[in-house]
Amino acid sequence: MYERIWANWQDFVEKLDIYPMIRPYLETSQITIHEVPAKTCISNAADEGYRIVYILQGSVKVVSLTYRGIRILLDEIGVGSFSGHISCMRGYSFDANIIAETPCVYLEFPDQLFCHLMENPAFALEFYRSTSSRTYQMYRKVLSLTLFTAEENTAMYCLMHPARLKSYTLDEICEEIGISRRSLCYVLKKWRKEGILKGKEKRDRIADHEQLMQIAEHIRQFYDIP
Repeated sequence: MYERIWANWQDFVEKLDIYPMIRPYLETSQITIHEVPAKTCISNAADEGYRIVYILQGSVKVVSLTYRGIRILLDEIGVGSFSGHISCMRGYSFDANIIAETPCVYLEFPDQLFCHLMENPAFALEFYRSTSSRTYQMYRKVLSLTLFTAEENTAMYCLMHPARLKSYTLDEICEEIGISRRSLCYVLKKWRKEGILKGKEKRDRIADHEQLMQIAEHIRQFYDIP
């Protein structure tokens, strides 16, 4: 099976910018290629090490649980990007699971080999180019849930993604914001009473954009969004 996957993806992999640096380790199967269906847990929060992967096809979600047991979406990663327990490299851990959102094909790097590759400035540049901004955004998201209320975080989410009020389920919205379903339902019910939203569940639309902007004033400053 491994030979079949590699045969299907060899031409694609050989065109990657990182290929010249990883070629010897692909040829000796130290770096391996994997193909998994959607919903597969690629890396569990309990796994030790960095578990670095490079996405060749599909997309993955990085999700974690807060200390209150609330599921939070930290990142979504697509083709041409690295993922893994990257926060561990900076002495911190989000205790995150990496889950295939769609059918995925990816390269997996053993920890010792990955650390060796990071000694190559060209490889390290490609890695940090792919991950630094995303890691910073993950830190900011976790911090925003501590600094701001559920209402402020929900207001920010609705301003950034107004169409998702109609197209996403409550559970999906909760995961993306990082709050409980109970908290979200309370906020939406409050906003309907105040006239900020019009309609009912799955048909909500923003009726008072200015009021929503006021609720999100401080969190917008935190995210540098006018």
